[in-house]
Order: sequence, then C-alpha cells, then structure tokens
Amino acid sequence: MTTAIIGGGVVGLNLAWSLRQRGEDVTVVEGGRIGNSASGVNAGWVTPSLSTPLAAPGIVKTGIKHMFDKDGALVIKPRPDTAWIKWLWNFSRSARPAAYERGVKALLHLNEHTLDLFDQLREDGVEFEMRNAGILALALEEGGLGWFRQLFDQLTPLGFKGGIEYLTPDEARALDPAVGPDIKEAAHTLIDRFVDPDGLLAGLLQRLTGMGVEVHQNRPVHSLSRSGSSWTIHTDQGPIQADRVVVALGAAANRLLKSVNVKLPIIGAKGYSVELEGSGVPPRHALYLMEAKLGLSPLGRGVRIGGFFELPGTGSDVSPRRVEQLVQQTRPYLGGWTPESVNITAGRAGLRPSTPDSLPFIGPVPDVEGLYVAAGHGMLGVTLAPATAAALTSIIIDRVVPEHVLPFQLAGRI
Repeated sequence: MTTAIIGGGVVGLNLAWSLRQRGEDVTVVEGGRIGNSASGVNAGWVTPSLSTPLAAPGIVKTGIKHMFDKDGALVIKPRPDTAWIKWLWNFSRSARPAAYERGVKALLHLNEHTLDLFDQLREDGVEFEMRNAGILALALEEGGLGWFRQLFDQLTPLGFKGGIEYLTPDEARALDPAVGPDIKEAAHTLIDRFVDPDGLLAGLLQRLTGMGVEVHQNRPVHSLSRSGSSWTIHTDQGPIQADRVVVALGAAANRLLKSVNVKLPIIGAKGYSVELEGSGVPPRHALYLMEAKLGLSPLGRGVRIGGFFELPGTGSDVSPRRVEQLVQQTRPYLGGWTPESVNITAGRAGLRPSTPDSLPFIGPVPDVEGLYVAAGHGMLGVTLAPATAAALTSIIIDRVVPEHVLPFQLAGRI
C-alpha cells in the first residue's frame, strides 16, 4: 500500500517518518520548497505546558477590543463573509468554559508522549537543534503572570506531569542574564523545549530520503480524483498514483479538498517571525513575553522572535511595520542582550491553520474511502506534529482510532 502525503510541513514530514517506520511505502508532495511553509516561520517551541485552545474564555472580547488596533498581538478583523461569520460564531461558542476545558483535556492527552516522540526522532538519526531548558515567562507588570498561574492550576488536577517555578526578578536574572531590570514577575516551565524549525524540517527531509521516501518539492497539487481503489493526485508535472492520500496542507487544505467536495472550518491566522543577532549574552532559554505575547528562541545562528495572530490572515506578504514591532516590543524585557536594528528583509510571515475549537483535524474524511486529513494545528504545529503522526499512523495501518484521538476526528465537526 502506498500513502501519499500532500504537504511537506512539520506535520506531513513527521507523518511520513512515522509511516515509513512501520514499513509503509510513502510519497510526499510539497508545492514549494521544504521549509518555506508556516512550519518554518514559528519559534519552534515544543510546549506541552502551553498546549491549550486559543478559544478560551474572554478571547473574543479581547480580539474585538483590538479589532481596529493594527499593532495588537491578537487581531480579529471584521469581514462580510458568511463562512468567516460562521467560523467566528463557533469560535465564540468554543471559548465557553466547559468547551475550553474539554479542549484542554484533549490536547493534554494528545501530548502525553510528545517529548518521547521527539527523542525518538533524534535516536533514529534525524539531526536538528533541540534545547531542553524550559521556557522562561517574563512580565513587566505586577500580576502579569495571571493566566499563566491559572493555566497550571487547571492542568495539574488533570494529571499534567510538568512543573513550574515562580521566580523573583533577581532569580530570573540569575537563571538567564538576558533578563532585563524592569521585569516584575517571572516563571520557569520545566519540561518544555524548543527546536530550530528550519533545522527540524531539513533533518526530517534528509532522514526520509535515506529511508527511501520519495519527496517531490516544487510540485503543486491542484486536484484529487478516485478511480476504483486508488487515488490520482493531479499536478502540473503529471499525475501521481496512491492507495491512500493524507492532506496535510495546513491553512491551504481546503483549496485541495474542494476537488472532492469537502470543506473544513480552517482559516489562516497570520503570524510573523524574524531572526537576528544582538549585543551581549543572548538568552539561554526560550522567553515568553507576557504582555507583548511574543516568543524568543535562541538558536545557533541567532535569536528568533515570533508572534502575532491576525484573524483572518491572507497571504504570506511581510509587513515591515509588524517586523519592526516584533523587535521593538522585546526591548523592555531584556537587559543582558540587546537585539540589533532589524533588517526588514529578514522578516517572515505565514498562515497558522486555525479551527473554531482550536483542535486539529486528525483522521479519515467521512464517507470518502482512503482520504485522511492532518491539519488545523494553529500555533501548536511543531509541538503536536509527532503526536499527530503517531495517532494517524495507528488509524491508517492498524485501523484503530485511539481513544485520546477521538476529539480530533472529522466526524461531527464538519
């Protein structure tokens, strides 16, 4: 049996690795170059501690408050579009406390073996930068860690195994000299990690090639069709045949699924990142800047700053103003390291595939034989990719839907 995975982002490549580990024949078809998707734009965080639904109590009010603030971290834009209005309505319903708690539990169980799965990638020879120092959250205001504290108070009774340390400003600076003098509160999560997302994609690509997986780059897929028991993947460079197809195209999933009359409630939310050097000692930890809602990851070649969530987002064009904002908003939090003046051309943008309930779609398309979806991971693509791959591998090969994957099935959600 041959499985074709449409999409060479972090979810698609992890799935290809997982299936190939089980002896499956796998083909990956990517419309651009591996690494140019939203998977390569993010901060690379592996964060079981922060894997919670964006659709949380109060989020809609916050988004609407910043509707006309072009510099807001979360911006929900008005648009006279029926599908968008329906999406936003369902998003608001998912932000109710009971629905939010169900989402927290679902993501907690999906993430149960996430760290082990990343270790397995490394043990198998996938080469990528990964640091295990945890995340250091910094607040400029007294009480600025409020939702952070609430989150851990909620996760612990549910069986979450991660820990957190609350630090004084001096303790935070001792832990990481990059922390600035204006910090009022700090917290250190103990199990979280971060990776170089570009390096992870490159490492997976190299390993997959060595495993005999056929990877097509720069080969856009424009439609799918089924004849008998096989699928035809139509590309400008000729058709590709497969027994099964997995659509792992993130925010672009619906462009392909419409050829088989399937539409998922996935929209793109625009995010930005920039990578740069600076003066002084760079951060030792991934830093989460509470008020700015930005993430910093110190990579081997520079510090990556990522953030913003613009709903709905269109295209991957880069706003120089937003890139400059990424850098300027980090400065109040830093002391031992100062970012250099930003080179606007270094900024990147991508669309995070977002669902109304903030849970990805993982599983078969109802009533369509041999077609599967792995998309809609929002801001958690890197974190959830190995767990998504393991779950979908079980569904495809063993024909068993693990109980913890039931909340992510398409049936009943489309």
